[in-house]
Amino acid sequence: METRSNPSSVSTYTSTKEEQPKNTITVSGTGTVHSKPDQALITVGVRTESKSAEDAQQENAKKMNSTIDALKANGISQDNIKTISYRLEPVMKYDGTPVLVGYQAENMIQITLNDITGVGKIADIAVSAGANEVQSVQFTLTNDHLSSLRNDAIDAAIKDARQKAETTSRSLGVQLIGPSEVSLTTGYEPTPMVSAPRASGTPIIAGELDISTTVQVVYQFK
Repeated sequence: METRSNPSSVSTYTSTKEEQPKNTITVSGTGTVHSKPDQALITVGVRTESKSAEDAQQENAKKMNSTIDALKANGISQDNIKTISYRLEPVMKYDGTPVLVGYQAENMIQITLNDITGVGKIADIAVSAGANEVQSVQFTLTNDHLSSLRNDAIDAAIKDARQKAETTSRSLGVQLIGPSEVSLTTGYEPTPMVSAPRASGTPIIAGELDISTTVQVVYQFK
């Protein structure tokens, strides 16, 4: 009994061998499109300190309300303003032993702008109204615009892969049948913000965004 062959193991080996791909060419293609951003995200905030937690909170709320009111008065809707963080923490002084000297409150909001030419103006308005932190300015794309650009990048990447496969098949003297497997990776990298001195106001200039796709395609040939 122990010396007999196992029929199932032979069958499994045969099946695996038959499933191995034959007559294939694997190529990669890259597609990149460029676009100016059509949306900006500005993160600003108010930081206040006081000897009591209540005073720190009240002063912070007063300045933040003033900031939000100023933004609304300049065309920013409530839907485009959201709180992204709030914290209240003790302020300690260390001189041998820790001593509580007060409290610090911090409230950060994010402003969404669909008119990126107004980024500097809005940042100045927020600071003038009470914000004492401008944490970041990020240029990005609206979902509809990004979706359209991604499709363009995918088209370009597939065409690039097809051209490489055709060149390879001609060099080998074989005929392409068609793709049997495709995988892709899509992403985009924002160009760093550029600033330049100007007579007044905060100068903020958006660069271009690169949206790229890489595809790997397996072509069959005969």
